[in-house]
Formats: sequence, structure tokens, C-alpha cells
Amino acid sequence: MNNKYLLPVAFAAVLAFGVIIGVKISPFTSGRPSYASQNTSNQRINDILNFISQRYVDSLNVDSLMDTFISNYLNDPETIDELFKQLDPHSSYIHKEDLTGFNEELDGNFDGIGIEFNIVDDTILVVAASSGGPSAKLGIQAGDKIIKIDDSLVAGQKIISEKVIKKLRGKKGTEVKVDIKRQGEKNLMPFTIVRDVIPIRSVDAAYMVNDKIGYIKVNKFSDKTPIEFDDALMNLKNSGMKQLILDLRGNPGGYLTGAVALADEFLAGTPLIVYTEGRAVGRSDYNAGKNGLFESGNLVVLINEYSASASEILAGALQDNKRAKIVGRRSFGKGLVQQVYDLNDSSAIRLTIARYYTPSGKSIQRAYDDGVDAYYDQYMSIIMNGGELPDSLKGNKNIDWGIHPDVFVPIDTTPINQTLNYLLNRSYVQQFSYSTYSANPKSFAAYTDMRNFASTYVVTDAMFNKFKQFVIAHDPDKGVSESEIIAARPKIEIAIKAYLSRQQWGDNGYYLNMNMLDDTFNKAVEQVK
Repeated sequence: MNNKYLLPVAFAAVLAFGVIIGVKISPFTSGRPSYASQNTSNQRINDILNFISQRYVDSLNVDSLMDTFISNYLNDPETIDELFKQLDPHSSYIHKEDLTGFNEELDGNFDGIGIEFNIVDDTILVVAASSGGPSAKLGIQAGDKIIKIDDSLVAGQKIISEKVIKKLRGKKGTEVKVDIKRQGEKNLMPFTIVRDVIPIRSVDAAYMVNDKIGYIKVNKFSDKTPIEFDDALMNLKNSGMKQLILDLRGNPGGYLTGAVALADEFLAGTPLIVYTEGRAVGRSDYNAGKNGLFESGNLVVLINEYSASASEILAGALQDNKRAKIVGRRSFGKGLVQQVYDLNDSSAIRLTIARYYTPSGKSIQRAYDDGVDAYYDQYMSIIMNGGELPDSLKGNKNIDWGIHPDVFVPIDTTPINQTLNYLLNRSYVQQFSYSTYSANPKSFAAYTDMRNFASTYVVTDAMFNKFKQFVIAHDPDKGVSESEIIAARPKIEIAIKAYLSRQQWGDNGYYLNMNMLDDTFNKAVEQVK
């Protein structure tokens, strides 16, 4: 099996989210000099260069940058994006058509139909319908395939995720029509969905691992994260939690204030959490101060190469203050602070204004002296090397970036795990589980709770053989053999139970099962004890 199937699909989410931190929409207009020619009506160029001159983290020769930019920009408007590549990997121009979606991720909600989807075999597959959302209320289910949107064929048309999102999202109260193919139904099922506000939760799961250990997974830092997190933490404490595993793997960041607020829940007194410093904005210290909800009790924080920005602030603060043990793999290495500024044409810029430092004074940012492309190429080389530094980077003077775990857990590269990842990345486990659940949902009501289901539900020989034949019939690339599927059966069974449990008990049920397969999680359980 090719190693390309080793990697989880989460990688795309890290770069798509933009690994941003400290984002606020706040125009800065006072005292701006004019760099653009008085004969030029392009206010956008003038504003961009003014922001760079007055707010950028480092000193730049803005006049030289302006000359190069204007001469190129007037000939090719697309070079406005190239301008920011000359700054750093995380400064960027946000086109006005992208700004709404950019803000929605951090504001904590958006208007839409309320589904999660994957594109499998050139078809939009519903992964989950948000509980209480407009799609779920109409009976749209996980495993449904969207064939048409507003009478336009979308299946077999090589549609990409961004276009699907644009078609399905829209203002609250507007309608979108979808035609769905459901397993067992001969004809397409038409639905007219009225869009509504869809909340974006940043706490994926919070459950008791056993009678003492709690688990919370935070997927990003939005403006609502502190409230969600406090609710989850209190519920676990009320359930008897004495020790906690905080999972920040795959969390690309978000609001700086969210990371500070969460750190304050764990740190007694007023220790330093993080400080930021930039040419124009000076230094700002962020200290703990309030009475936190979990200032004592063993704490383990999980990170990996997808943990970035605000995640690194939180992990670094807890590590430097000796409050938590960090388990997993070295984090992304994103220590630049951005501010978002509006432009007059409804677009915006995301501009680096400062660097952040852990309490010990360490800068987490990876070097980007060789340019943006090389910066991400270096990151991909680490990903492809199982989260470890490749030989080409060892001995490099600029390798002391990111948060280093106290306990390193390498990526599982065994053939069995590669088989499982292949089946998950192609959504075969998900599709099979959804169809199994939808065929007889009432049968799962016999289980008293998700823990009872996890310990007693059995994937029978007949059920596993049915799954095996499903994969063989639906896998055109023949990426796994029958013998490989059989060898991976113990892990596949747990994954099937995880997705069945998600249908009945939501993400808590999913993670309760799926974490059993996770070497990093299992190591964290050992450490937290």
C-alpha cells in the first residue's frame, strides 16, 4: 500500500483555516501618510501600503515595496496576493467574496443548511446533519448523496468543496433545493431547505474516560470557546472528574483571548501566560488572574503537527508554568499575531503586527527566510516523515520552533493502521456505518448509554463480511486487498462502532470509541494517572 494513505484528511483543514490568531475586524485609519500617487484613484493600494508602513511587525522599505507593487499591480491585479508573500507566511489579502466565510469560522456561526459533507467518488456525501439544524429537521441523514442542487447536477461533475459551500450557504430564510439519493430508495428524494443560523461549536467532545479521568477536545478558538469550555469542564467536574486530558490536536488556532482564557482556568495566582511584541504595537503581557475551575489535579495536553497558533500559546503556557505534561508531537510553529483591517471596497487584509512568546521567552515561529512556498514545503516534509524532523532538517540552526512534547508519540505507520486510514479517508467505514444505522435505528435504543454500547456491542462475522464486500465493490482503485482488510479487523470494528455511536450519541460517542485506537490518547491516560 502506498504511504500516501498514511496521512489523515485533517491536513487540509489546517491550511484552509489559515492558522490565524488574535483576529479582530477593526479599521486603523489615524495619521496615515499617503504612499499612492495623487493621480491614482486606487484607494485600496494606498490603504494597504499605509497599514504595512504603520502596523507591520518588522521595519520595511515601504517605498521600494510600493514601487514594485504598483508597477506590477496595474498590469495584473492578481499580484495583490503576491505582495503579501513578500512579508511572511501568514499575512494575506482577503478578497471581499471570501471575507464573510473568514469571519464566520471565528464568530461561531453561519447561515446555511447544517450538514457536514465529504466528496467521495465525485459525489457529495452527507457525513452528518447538525442536530436541530434545517437539514436534520427535514430528515436528511448521514450517508445521503446530494445529486442536484437547485436543479443543477452536481454528482459526477468534479465539483470541489468550495463550490459546494457557496451553493449551500446563504442568508437565513432563503431556500435551496437538493435532490438526494438514499440507499434503498429507487428514486431521488427532493428537499426544499430553508437556511438558518448554524452554530459552529469549538468543543467537539467532553466525556468521562473512567470514574476519574475527563476528556475535552477543542477544535479551534472562537469567540464562544471560553463559554463552551467552561460548561464542559463544569459538567465533567460534577461527574467526579479529578484528572483531565485536554486534546488540542488538529486545532489550528483562532482568538488569542480564547487561549488566554482557557489557560487561566488551570493556573493559580497571576503567572504570565504569553506576551506579544511588535515594532508598532510594543509589548503586551497576558497574565492569569481569576480563580480557575481546574487549578489542581493532573493535566495532560495533547498536541501534534496540526496544532498551531492559539493552541501553541495554551500548550506553551501550561508547559512553561509546569502545570501540564504535553504529549504527542511537535506543534506547527506559528508564532505570529495577525490583525484584520477593513478596506473601502469590502475586502480586507490580514497583517502580522507582532510575535508572541511563551512565558520563558521562547518564540514559537518557524523560520520563513526562504519564502512562503519553502515554509510550507518544509512543513510537508515533516508531515511525510511521520511528524518527525527529516534528516535534511536535522542540525539546522532554526529548528527550535513550536512546542516540544514532554512525551513524544510517533505516528503509527504500521500496515494495519495504513489500511484503516485508507478506509477512513475514502469514507468506506463511514458509509457502511451510516447505512447500517439507518436500516434499523431503533435497535440501538436498547443500549442504555454510549459506554454500555462501547463495551457490549459486537460487530459479528456476518456484519464484518458485509463490510468487506462493500469495500471490494466500491473501491475502484483497489487500494487495499481482502487480506489487508481482514488483518485490520480489530481496528476496523472499533471504527465502525465509533461511527454508529456518533449517530446515536453524537461526537462524545464517536470519540469514546475512536480514542481507543489512538496511541497518543492511550499514552495520555498512562501519564495523567
